[in-house]
Amino acid sequence: MKTIYFLPVLLMSVWCKAQDGLYPYAEKNKWGLTNKKHSVIAAPQFDSIHLFNGDYARVENNRKVGLIHSSGRIVYACNYSDMPFVAPNGMAVAKVMKGYVLLDPATGKQKGSLIFDEIPGINPMSKATNLLLVKKEGAIGLIDMTTGDLVNKKLKYDDGEFFEEKSLKDLLIVGVDGKYGVITAVTAKELIQPVYSEIRGITDGTRDFIKATTDDERVVYFDATGKVVPAAQAQAAEKADENAHGDHSSSNNTGEKKDLHIYKMPGADKWRVVLEMTEFQRRGRPLDSTDLNGYSKLEYLSYNETLPKFPGKIKAVKDGKAGVIDMKGNVLVPLIYDDVTYREDNIGHYAFIETKVGNRVGVIPAETMKELKKPVLVQVIDEDVNRQALLVQTASGTRGYMDKASGEIYIPGYKD
Repeated sequence: MKTIYFLPVLLMSVWCKAQDGLYPYAEKNKWGLTNKKHSVIAAPQFDSIHLFNGDYARVENNRKVGLIHSSGRIVYACNYSDMPFVAPNGMAVAKVMKGYVLLDPATGKQKGSLIFDEIPGINPMSKATNLLLVKKEGAIGLIDMTTGDLVNKKLKYDDGEFFEEKSLKDLLIVGVDGKYGVITAVTAKELIQPVYSEIRGITDGTRDFIKATTDDERVVYFDATGKVVPAAQAQAAEKADENAHGDHSSSNNTGEKKDLHIYKMPGADKWRVVLEMTEFQRRGRPLDSTDLNGYSKLEYLSYNETLPKFPGKIKAVKDGKAGVIDMKGNVLVPLIYDDVTYREDNIGHYAFIETKVGNRVGVIPAETMKELKKPVLVQVIDEDVNRQALLVQTASGTRGYMDKASGEIYIPGYKD
């Protein structure tokens, strides 16, 4: 069945969680920032505003990237070609012509004098939550982001990666010439010599271990101090790891599934709606059916048996006006609109009936089937899961966010 999905837009980003109560809005293709009181936090001046990570959000202008604070203050002007990392305190890594630099929110400028070639990793779980792994001229180093200086001199390794396991958070997997070992991140003390073909962390949920594999597939287990532990102690973690990374592709959608089907019957305005149990490569098995008369058109919108109150939705047209009925003919949306369309995002977070009168659209959430917004909008562009809001365009041409629960539109000065 045909489903109309939301359109992706530039400022829809999953790189971080949204700052509560802050909403981008656009006037004449420039984006600013407002809040739930509709106050102007930042006047429209950016080509895009990404989602907030704590109190900070990346902004773009002329394909250059900068950073703003939730107060609307510009922390870093849009002078950088990329900003791949922003810490909770506003420290950031930015791309300049010669490489990457560390930026300081206190000054809005570069912290220290280091310019590095790559950023293999960041350790957000470190004791100081401030270690940045960098690479320059083929060798790795660790920068203390509070000072901008190297924690130790350039390390003798050509690759590195932090562990994800909590008790291993202050350790670093290091590599040289395709062999791997482990060091302590701050002191660079070598706990495991770089002689293994693979090193990674495993956990059983309560204990973490380091699993080191040799070229001949021999496995050695270590604890967080670099001490060898008996394999028996690590068996539970190994089993849990295998389950977490196992192949679950055997499950598929070849089983039976319920769905609605609509059939035109002989005679004027006669229809049959059938709930069928379908199976791959087999004809449907009827479970229930209803004959409906008097409609010039019936069209499938959706069927979701997990919605006990409104599982099935059918577009119905009568006397040139459209609405929504269920398979028994009960009216869910009055037949008073020029058109109705079922829309949902492509990952199933939100679905609604888009109503249309003339060149204006409204919103009726599929779960409640109660009108959230009358047909006063130009378009519904997309959904923002983090803000629990829809990105919409108003009749004046401005774009902004509409709360999915209340229907309130967060654009300064906006009125329906």
